[in-house]
Amino acid sequence: MSPRLMRSTRIVASVVLVSMAACTSDVAPAPPTEQTPVATVPRLAVVQTMRSPRLDGSLDDPAWAVAQVSDPFVETRKGGVAGIRASAKLLWDAQHLYVGVDVSDALLRASDRKHDSHLWKQDCVELMLDPDGNGKDYFEIQVSPRGVVFDTRYDARRVPKPFGHLDWDSRIRVGVLPRGEIDDRGADTGYAVELAIPWHAFSLDGKPVRPPAIGDEWRVNLYVMDLGETRQQAAAWSVLGTGDFHVPSRFGILAFEGPADEEAH
Repeated sequence: MSPRLMRSTRIVASVVLVSMAACTSDVAPAPPTEQTPVATVPRLAVVQTMRSPRLDGSLDDPAWAVAQVSDPFVETRKGGVAGIRASAKLLWDAQHLYVGVDVSDALLRASDRKHDSHLWKQDCVELMLDPDGNGKDYFEIQVSPRGVVFDTRYDARRVPKPFGHLDWDSRIRVGVLPRGEIDDRGADTGYAVELAIPWHAFSLDGKPVRPPAIGDEWRVNLYVMDLGETRQQAAAWSVLGTGDFHVPSRFGILAFEGPADEEAH
C-alpha cells in the first residue's frame, strides 16, 4: 500500500470513529429505575389453629406455641440489621387471621387516641396484606401501643391518594401489652400487639370471602415504626429497597398450612 493510500485510510477511520462517538453521546441514558434489592422475599408458614389465642398482648397463650416465628425485622431499604428489634408470628382458623408482633422499644411514644390517626408518626406496628398477590386491592392496618387502630384499603399502589379508602373497616379485635408507661419517658422495654382479622373484612364490593385453603399463599409485609428521642426509624419483615412501604412486589409470602401435629391429634 502506498504512503498516500495509508494516510487516506487512517483519515477515513478517524472520521468514522468520531462519528460513532458523537452518535453514542446523543443516545439518551436509560431512565432510572426503582432500586430493588436482590434478596428474595421471606416466606412464613401460617399454621391452622384449633383454638383461637387469647388477645391480651402477652403472646403466651398456648395457641401461639405452634406458630412459626418470623426472622427478625430488618432495615427497610437495604435489609441490614435494624435499629428496632421485632418479630412476628401468625395463625389462622375458619374465622380469623391472627397476627402477633413483639417489639423491643426503650421509649414508648403513642399520643394519638383517635381511630385512623396518623399512627406512623410515632410508635406502631403496621401490616399490609395483598390476598391474591397481584399488587392491587391491598389492605393496610396499623396498631399503636395504646391499641389505637388505623385501617385503610388501596385499589393499587397508593391509589387513591393520599391514604386510600379510609372508610374501609377492618373489624379487627386487638390486644396490646405495653412493657412500660407510654409517653412518660420512663424505663420502657417494648410492647406486643395481637390482632384477629376476620376474613370477611377482605370483602370487595360486597362479595363473600372464604378463608384460605391449605396450600394457599398471600402476600404480606409487616413493619414497625419507632419515634425515639431525636429521630424516627423503621424496620420491616421484607426488605423494600426504597423508602416507600407501598411496594407490593416486595411483600413476603404467607403459606397457609394445616394444623400442627400436636394440635391435629
